[in-house]
Amino acid sequence: MDYMISNRMNNMLNSDKMCDPQRVCEILKEELKSVISNYLVLQNDIVVRFKKENNKNVFFIELDAQRIKPFGYIPY
Repeated sequence: MDYMISNRMNNMLNSDKMCDPQRVCEILKEELKSVISNYLVLQNDIVVRFKKENNKNVFFIELDAQRIKPFGYIPY
């Protein structure tokens, strides 16, 4: 399954060779926040960090969830 967020991140990382890694982290954080908030109740803000290892771009994503939102039932 290919998600739009992965396409946007690949385009940004591959086409914009002068992009600021911190800016990439900020964009990724906002994209993830909108998706994750559908499934989890976040206690704190998401933290995204970036590290370059050889030819790889490695992202570390930290989040603190208060709870997982319930699935499969309709509340009264």
